Amino acid sequence: MLDGYFQFLASHAESTFIHWNMRNDNYGFSALEHRYRVLGGVPTILHDNRKLDLARELVTLYGRQYAPHTSPKGRKGRLMSIIELNGIADKDALQGAEEADAFVNGDFIKLHQSTLRKVDVLANIFDRAHQKSLITKAGFIDKYGVHPVALVELVKNSPIVAALTIFATIGVTIINYERIFAYVKALF
Repeated sequence: MLDGYFQFLASHAESTFIHWNMRNDNYGFSALEHRYRVLGGVPTILHDNRKLDLARELVTLYGRQYAPHTSPKGRKGRLMSIIELNGIADKDALQGAEEADAFVNGDFIKLHQSTLRKVDVLANIFDRAHQKSLITKAGFIDKYGVHPVALVELVKNSPIVAALTIFATIGVTIINYERIFAYVKALF
């Protein structure tokens, strides 16, 4: 299996790989590389600029409070929380202990189905984040902060705020008409 994995990496070295928290030596790309070396293989090293940690990107986009570490149904992890918040189908997706049990019991079909489902889930989350339709627990300040750029985003994303901004601009112009007229007249 690792032979196929590293052959795939070698043939897709220019691709970007989306993953979920695969950034440490216990569970991540380096763990797979180490295991392959122990088994006598020479791993293809995937450079960090080719790895996109979706879990970290969601924290960057939505802040640390974007999803609780325990889902509403009591499952562990932000991944499960975001799945439940968005109603994403996760049938066959096993959690860590369930995956370990399936491996020990030789239930490789179950493991394969879980992997396929998780790939689908990550693609779904990525697409929703890209379309700005991902449901999170992040508040306005978590998402936008308190910054002038946040105001621009608010105006762009809210027709009510955009309308109020336009009316306020027109109102200020009407109130200051004489000053504006005098300024323009002085220019010519």
